[in-house]
Amino acid sequence: MKYGQDKKIFLFLAMLLSALSGVLLLLPMVYIHRIIKELILTGSPNFDLLKTNALYAALLPMLGLLLYALATLSSHIFAFEVEENIVNSSMEKLLEMPLGYFEDKESGKLRNIIITGAGETHSILAHQLPDMASAMISPIVIVIFLFHFDWRLGLVCLLPISVGMAFMATMMTEQGKADREAYYGNLNNLSAESIEYVRGIPVVKVFGQSVLSFRQLYQTIMTMKSSVLKMALGWQNKMALYEAVTEATAFFLVPVAILLILYGDDPNKIIVHTIIYLLIGPIFGIFVMRNATISQYMYFASQGLDKIEEALDYPEMSEGSETELASGALEFRNVSFSYAEEKILDHVSFKVNKGETVALVGASGGGKSTIAKLAARFYDPQDGNVFIAGKDIKDYTKASLMANIAMVFQNAKLFKQSLRANLLMGKTNASDEDLETALKEAGASEIITSLPQGLETIYGSKGTYLSGGEAQRLVLARAFLKNPDYLILDEATAFADPENEKQIIKALHRLAKNKTTLMIAHRLSSVVDVDRILVVEKGQIVEAGRHEELLAKEGLYAKMWKEYQESCKWEIGGKND
Repeated sequence: MKYGQDKKIFLFLAMLLSALSGVLLLLPMVYIHRIIKELILTGSPNFDLLKTNALYAALLPMLGLLLYALATLSSHIFAFEVEENIVNSSMEKLLEMPLGYFEDKESGKLRNIIITGAGETHSILAHQLPDMASAMISPIVIVIFLFHFDWRLGLVCLLPISVGMAFMATMMTEQGKADREAYYGNLNNLSAESIEYVRGIPVVKVFGQSVLSFRQLYQTIMTMKSSVLKMALGWQNKMALYEAVTEATAFFLVPVAILLILYGDDPNKIIVHTIIYLLIGPIFGIFVMRNATISQYMYFASQGLDKIEEALDYPEMSEGSETELASGALEFRNVSFSYAEEKILDHVSFKVNKGETVALVGASGGGKSTIAKLAARFYDPQDGNVFIAGKDIKDYTKASLMANIAMVFQNAKLFKQSLRANLLMGKTNASDEDLETALKEAGASEIITSLPQGLETIYGSKGTYLSGGEAQRLVLARAFLKNPDYLILDEATAFADPENEKQIIKALHRLAKNKTTLMIAHRLSSVVDVDRILVVEKGQIVEAGRHEELLAKEGLYAKMWKEYQESCKWEIGGKND
């Protein structure tokens, strides 16, 4: 209901129209009974009466179907509103999530959970809701009919219904619930893994791993198959018994009708009542089954919403009230951080003065990227503090941090829209002149001029793809547009070829000018001219200084520099010592 907002009236309207429709679709039984009674019990049938009853028997279902169509229309209006609000609400929550939330989330799985949950909810509201009210009220109307014509035969008609419902109850067990939950979980896994498999097909083919890579997906498909079979076969015999019993009204009714005639009841009356009960009796079982189906759909919708809530359940990060973030220093004071039980940073302290560029170097897994993420407040440290411009980073609002910090990651991210729209994410009100200047500073002008549609070129599956280095230069142009006071660079040249790397390094120097910059680099050639280098090993800063100072110390950095220099001389197929 919370997602229905101002369309809630359509929910109640759909339920009301559906209930009225259910009654109107059953009322013809009354007139059919009168017709049968007139034909059998009277010697000379009143044809005017027969015509009147036949007319009502025909018109009432037509009116019922019209109301059902209106109920369906109302339910669809409400369902689309709810589905849209579920997706919008989920996206709003995602936008409010700390940046660290997205570190271990598979985009395919997250998308599937939200879309599937919203879709399941839409399905129950749009397609099952019109049946819900009628499925609830129709059995009551049928019971009234059963006792209205002949209560003795009515009781007999309830016997197969009661036995059928007993069989139905045996299907609604805790094991059945567990099987349904397993099915739903396996469905999510299959969807996510299918998306990831399709995305990775080019890499798989290049390395000739088609069979091996499909093995995991195949295993997931087989798990899904087992889950479906277990759930379906668990109902096989019970479902067959249920349908056999609920459709067997005649086997219960006819012997009792014969007995009543033998014991002196009017045969004609008993025949009339038996005929109408043979029509009414099996209908009750249909509505019981419909209620069970609706219950199953409601379960899936509930599970879908629970999955969304679970996926979006993440500890909120406190937000300060400071909206003004001036240019200044970035400082770590005795910072420690762990992922689960694994300690990544151990009492790290350093300071990047205003306008300085400080580089983090070291082996992979040493904690460099974690330092960068803490500086951008992806996470909060468990111990110690991060300060920006002399104030704890926790004192600032999220908006003020994001407005004054630019991050350039090793994986250049461009969205599947025009290149102009991609660039304007750095500054929404940028003019064409601003865009041209940013592109020039990033060394990316020739990329745009080489494209027939220029900035209007669509990037992605329906447009043009760029190399890693070209995409990175456009990301840098976006950072130039933003023109922040603080800059965090995470191996920005990692996927660039030598030509692009040269352009990117020049652009980075221009971008970092007069900005407080923290950069991570594996290619040590990019840190030779920085103000200070911090060598990170096993979560601690073990060396600090300028390039020449660290070489003179002949410590870890000097060893890394020597290895880097040797690696630059390597040749494929050559003799490498």
